[in-house]
Amino acid sequence: MSYIEVKNASVIYNEGSDIQMNALLDVNLKIEKNEFVIFFGPSGCGKTTLLNLISGLEKPSRGQIFVDGDEIANFNANQMAKFHCGKIGMVFQAYNLILSLSVIDNVVLPRIFLGDSNKGDRKKRARELLEKFGVLAQENRFPTQLSGGQQQRIGIARSLINDQPIILADEPVGNLDSKSAENVLELIKELNEKEGKTIIMVTHNAEHLTFADHIFYIKDGKITQETFGHKKKNPNFGELKPEEKEFELLSRSFVGLNEAQMGVLIIPFKAKVLAGYLTVLLGFNQRQRLEELITRRLSEDLDSEEFRLFLDLSSKKGGVGLDFRTAKNFSYKIEELLDNAKMLQVELLPLADRLGITEDELRAKLLVRHFAKECINDISIRQLKIFERMIFKRLNNEIDNEKLLEILDASAQQEGVGLDVRVVRKISQELEVLLLLKFSRSIKSQDVQGKVIQGNNNRYLNLISEDLKHIEALENSRT
Repeated sequence: MSYIEVKNASVIYNEGSDIQMNALLDVNLKIEKNEFVIFFGPSGCGKTTLLNLISGLEKPSRGQIFVDGDEIANFNANQMAKFHCGKIGMVFQAYNLILSLSVIDNVVLPRIFLGDSNKGDRKKRARELLEKFGVLAQENRFPTQLSGGQQQRIGIARSLINDQPIILADEPVGNLDSKSAENVLELIKELNEKEGKTIIMVTHNAEHLTFADHIFYIKDGKITQETFGHKKKNPNFGELKPEEKEFELLSRSFVGLNEAQMGVLIIPFKAKVLAGYLTVLLGFNQRQRLEELITRRLSEDLDSEEFRLFLDLSSKKGGVGLDFRTAKNFSYKIEELLDNAKMLQVELLPLADRLGITEDELRAKLLVRHFAKECINDISIRQLKIFERMIFKRLNNEIDNEKLLEILDASAQQEGVGLDVRVVRKISQELEVLLLLKFSRSIKSQDVQGKVIQGNNNRYLNLISEDLKHIEALENSRT
């Protein structure tokens, strides 16, 4: 039997009534000793409920929960109390420190519950932990006198005072700034790697997935996917498979992006990248709302006009609060990016055959024409050919973003395109965004085999046909 097992577990509130709510449905999982596990998913998906089952804070409506061979759902009150004190350490998002107790008294509290009457020994153990986590100087202060990061470190120390082998962390850095969050996560990671603690952490932040070696993706009370480990970047780039090479090159442009984000969570990540690409001048709340709306647009929950209207609406009405002109420009740019990304996905073979070129050569021509129209006033045939060749190579992952920047910026004498450096940066940045949008196969109504997008997207193929006519005319005029 695995160290922790959940078998056919469901948690159903108000079962049989009109207001029945299924928090978890027939969940099965296995966790081995010394693993770092993450339960990942959006708010309200059942992550915390599942964590509560493993901790014994909740009992399943049906199913079984085994921890280290014991079926904990059958424990009586005394057994559960010993289980909590000796087996499970809990770290909460809200810290849950007792405000009327000093730091050291908060940390030793689980030892008292376990029946430890040796005040000197338990305080010695507490000071060792406080020193380990860099907060020993705060031992006589009260929680309200400390920063959020310090309080969370104290919460972790408290969870370890009984040397529990399992640490359950429920959104442990949800209330922390990015620097404090990173520090706390590194501490938790160290507990796993150096002390062999089994870590089970709940999070909805995709950036945290890199800390785990076992991830359960949860949605609507069910485990939708389970992954093990994370691939390290392969230094032998030439030996990578095409899809691995594509991810490797993209990850160089979007530092911190992991494979899980590129797959399961690609739409929210796309929204974040697009929001960042559009503006850095919005306030935090506006930026957050913009990401939410872009997510809905990418998921096709909003059409283009609904998206534009929400951008223009005030924040009180659920919008971003942009002025009409800015909302129109943002909406236009998003739709333009989505259309160009679709051009990288749809089947263009019939159109390419008409020109006697490959699909990717046609895509390179279309992208160059788009970039030239957007930000280049004049371009020679020589520049055009080099430009198309470099875009083609980037589309086929023969070069990375840095090399593309280098060639576009280089002069004619250096066998480059010779574009203005500001134009080069704009083109490079937009191309990486397009490649990110194209990377996932999760866009609705698209066949994973790359077949032509159906329905409303047939309109886009007509636009490509119009572009093709312009390309043919341009080719004919310059030959």
